[in-house]
Amino acid sequence: MLDIQGDVFTVWVKSVKLPHSTLYGPVQLVYAKRSGNEVTITWEPVRMTEDDDRGYLIEANLCQNGVLTWQAVQTNIPTYTFTDEIGCNTPSSALLYVVEKHGYTDPVQVPWP
Repeated sequence: MLDIQGDVFTVWVKSVKLPHSTLYGPVQLVYAKRSGNEVTITWEPVRMTEDDDRGYLIEANLCQNGVLTWQAVQTNIPTYTFTDEIGCNTPSSALLYVVEKHGYTDPVQVPWP
């Protein structure tokens, strides 16, 4: 349970830039397929050394209960399935990053179905 004192709408959000890396390239051949409320993203894996490999990061804006929500997920495999409902005023979207121990590649825009 969380006890909040004060007006939560006075809290400001600060964008933080991820540490950038050019050691590996961004993902290639990114696809997204919808089946009802499920959207599955797949991509060509990026080959990295075992020591560098930290998987992938997906930042997604998804429609949930009529509201666009932000989610960040990490995966070690080149596929991930989100729940994304129909009915938000703003379209859903996602960015996909390669993560290695020195930082993150440039993001790739997921072609959202």
